[in-house]
Amino acid sequence: MLMAAFGGLGWIWFHSHWRVTTDNAYVVGNITPVSAEVGGTIVAMYTDDNMLVAAGDPIAQIDPVPYQYKVDQAQADLRQARADAAAARVNVDLVREDRLKLLVGAKAKHEEAAQALRAAAVDVTIRQRIHQKEEEVLAAVMARVPGVAALAKNAADYRTRFNRLAETGAISVQDRDNRDAADRDAQAKLDAIKNEVAAAERQVLASEQQVQEARVRHEQAQRALAAAEAAVGQAEAAQLQPDIATSNSQAASDRVALAEAKFRQAQLALSNCLIRAPQAGIVSRRTLQLGQTVTPRAPFLSIVPLDTDNVWVVANFTEDQMTRVRVGDRVRVAVDAIPDRTYIGWVESVSGGTGTVFSVFPADNATGNFTRVVQRLPVRIRFDGPDNYDIRVRPGLSTQVWVDEGMMVRKGRDIW
Repeated sequence: MLMAAFGGLGWIWFHSHWRVTTDNAYVVGNITPVSAEVGGTIVAMYTDDNMLVAAGDPIAQIDPVPYQYKVDQAQADLRQARADAAAARVNVDLVREDRLKLLVGAKAKHEEAAQALRAAAVDVTIRQRIHQKEEEVLAAVMARVPGVAALAKNAADYRTRFNRLAETGAISVQDRDNRDAADRDAQAKLDAIKNEVAAAERQVLASEQQVQEARVRHEQAQRALAAAEAAVGQAEAAQLQPDIATSNSQAASDRVALAEAKFRQAQLALSNCLIRAPQAGIVSRRTLQLGQTVTPRAPFLSIVPLDTDNVWVVANFTEDQMTRVRVGDRVRVAVDAIPDRTYIGWVESVSGGTGTVFSVFPADNATGNFTRVVQRLPVRIRFDGPDNYDIRVRPGLSTQVWVDEGMMVRKGRDIW
């Protein structure tokens, strides 16, 4: 008995000396609220409170029909946008080719008009020279008329005198006949020169008419050249239309991208009609019912993950105990609800302040009478095992922890 008593006292002394313990500890865990990304009527429920779900398991189904209509509409809009973009791309090539041909044709017509104007100017010059020559010829012929007329008059006068002399017998009949012949020859020459004058006058009038016609053609060529220059200017201005068509094509491509985004958004909304579990855990606090209309992003249930990455222990040690606690120390955890098992953990971190600092009404020792109260500092303890034993460790359970002083199992990121 004495040995047993000494043994018990020794065990108590060992644990009180080398271990820091507290029962002011409880299990804490991440609780994930679940909400719908889209609104609608619930047409199917796949889970209930306290059910285990894996990540990706279906939870509820929102009526997908309205969202399927939106997908169909977005798909039709996308097809139309793609068709418009394809037509716009083809139109760019057609407009560029057409406007280039228009410019080439306008320049060719301009060159033809310029050549025609030059030819018309040359023709006017030639016609003017010909007219000048015809006038010179007319002047030369008319200059001969007075001499020929004088000769014809002189021949007529001689004929008259010789006829009177021949009647008196003063001259021979032969001389009279010679004067008659000379008179007729002179008259013929006068008639001939008059005919030449008339022909020259007609030629002058014809050449003058040709000059007028050449001038008209020259004026027409000038107007045609001006019209060709205007057409070239219009064709050059039309070269901007391919750039406009390219801008329209780019805008059509942007509308395709927008339609694709709307289509993907509609598909996403349709896929969100099936609400899935974001992670594994236990369904809790379900408020959703069949036939109920849900509001987007309004939580209707929670999932409590029970893996050791999402479940830990918060132990509140007194100030004097914290002198023997270090980050990385090994911890033994006993859960009140699981008396048949003790868990191994380690000190992960220490809170930035005591519990009273973060309370709704923190203590203000500068008012009233001061009473010294031992404070407690929250310490986070992580489970060392990879699995939650039979997923029995759940948030809110009470625990008792023992920190093995000086037995560091890993190095933490924080220093205490």
